[in-house]
Amino acid sequence: MNTAAELAALPDEDLMLLVANGLVEKPATELFRRHNRALFNFIAWLCQGNTAQAEDIAQRAWEKLMTRCADYQPRAAFRTFLFQIARNLWLDLRRSSPESRRAEVDETRPETPSEDLAPEAELALRQNLDRVHQALLALPANQREVVVLRFFSEMSLEEIAHTVGEGFETVRSRLRYAFTRLRRELETQA
Repeated sequence: MNTAAELAALPDEDLMLLVANGLVEKPATELFRRHNRALFNFIAWLCQGNTAQAEDIAQRAWEKLMTRCADYQPRAAFRTFLFQIARNLWLDLRRSSPESRRAEVDETRPETPSEDLAPEAELALRQNLDRVHQALLALPANQREVVVLRFFSEMSLEEIAHTVGEGFETVRSRLRYAFTRLRRELETQA
C-alpha cells in the first residue's frame, strides 16, 4: 500500500499508525498535505498574526509529532493530537516570554449571552472580515483559541475540549464570552 491514491483514501488515524509502525515518509507527507495549512492558520491566530513565529511553531509541531509518533493512540482525532502538540509549543513559548507576565483579562466579567450568534449576526461578521480580524485579535488568548478551533478548524466542542485540555462546559463558556466581546466590539465599530 504505497501508492499515493491508496494513502489518500486512508483516514488520518490509519496514516499516523503507519508512521508509528515505521512506514514514515509517504503517510507523513499525506498527513502534512491534509493538515499543515489548518495547523499554520490556527497557530497564526494564537500568535496574533506573527507569521514567522507561527511557521516556527508549525515546523516544531511536525518535528515533535514525528518524535512522538510511538505515543499516538487513536483515541481522539489525529488533528486533535497534532493541534495539542502545537498548542503546547505555543504555550511553552508564551510562558517563557516577558509578555507572559501580563495578566489575562478576567473571563467572569461579561454576562453570558443566552444564545449563540444569530444568522444575521453571523452574516454581518462574514461581510466585514477586516473588522472581525481585529476584533478576534483583541480577544483574550483562551477565547480566541476556541473561536479559531471552532470556526476556522471546524472542530466540534468535544474536540476543542480535548485539544485545549478543558471541560466541555468551559469551552462552551469561552465561546459565549468571545461572542459577547465580538458583538460589543463590532457594534462599537459600526
